[in-house]
Amino acid sequence: MSTQTSSLNIENTKRIYAAVPAGDAATVFSLLDPEIVIRYYGVDAIPYAGVFEGVEGATDFFTRVGGSVEIVSMEPYHFVSEGDELATWGHQVFKRIETGEEFAADFAHIITMRDGKWLHFRDFTNTALAAEVFSR
Repeated sequence: MSTQTSSLNIENTKRIYAAVPAGDAATVFSLLDPEIVIRYYGVDAIPYAGVFEGVEGATDFFTRVGGSVEIVSMEPYHFVSEGDELATWGHQVFKRIETGEEFAADFAHIITMRDGKWLHFRDFTNTALAAEVFSR
């Protein structure tokens, strides 16, 4: 894999990070592989925890996220890419729609790309905090 591939993968991932809080679904879905697998690790109290496969699964995931939280900010600040394997660190602030309660956490995302699109997305964050917020 070339440096050019890594650069494209980082650029497209940055585009997704900008599009999600903006509600720009067209950009997000244009950058997801049709065989996308999204894994958000967490307990059932978190409405968007689970494994979501394919475009239908991604639609379900993003619908759950949008129905339960407002993304106040999502700021990736470090990217490490080796070909189609990408790791991102960042900080996010969410507001639970039902209660207005804000919660913030750092995140690490491990992403496998194919042809410049997300193929496998794994989200690691403070799910204990999210579970606490959604259990109130």
